[in-house]
Amino acid sequence: MSATPREGIPHGFPLRLVEKVERRPDGTIVVALATADGFLAGVRPWPVTLVAEALAQAILLLNPRRDESALRLVGLDAVRLDRTVDAGDRLEIDVRELAAFGRLRRYSCRASSRGTLAAAAEITVAG
Repeated sequence: MSATPREGIPHGFPLRLVEKVERRPDGTIVVALATADGFLAGVRPWPVTLVAEALAQAILLLNPRRDESALRLVGLDAVRLDRTVDAGDRLEIDVRELAAFGRLRRYSCRASSRGTLAAAAEITVAG
């Protein structure tokens, strides 16, 4: 795994939910979630809102911005949590672009942990 993903995610502590990332040749990434230091201390399991934000941050890792504009989260749809996710878990996240319309992009994000689906969402961003 690489070091902390400083490039691509503008979030700093404590809002950066992805600590480490590994890119795979098939287009998936493996991330290690934040270890619950600071404001996440004692939060077990993570609420679905934090898992959805981690999925959105994975989009930034796969599609880093080359200019000064930032991606903005526009919508979360079909968010589901199939198993608990805890701080420090390794998630294998598959991000696929579903559609594009002007500055809007829609992605399908699926996260697996220990061989089973952990979470999924359709995420729309603008940028």
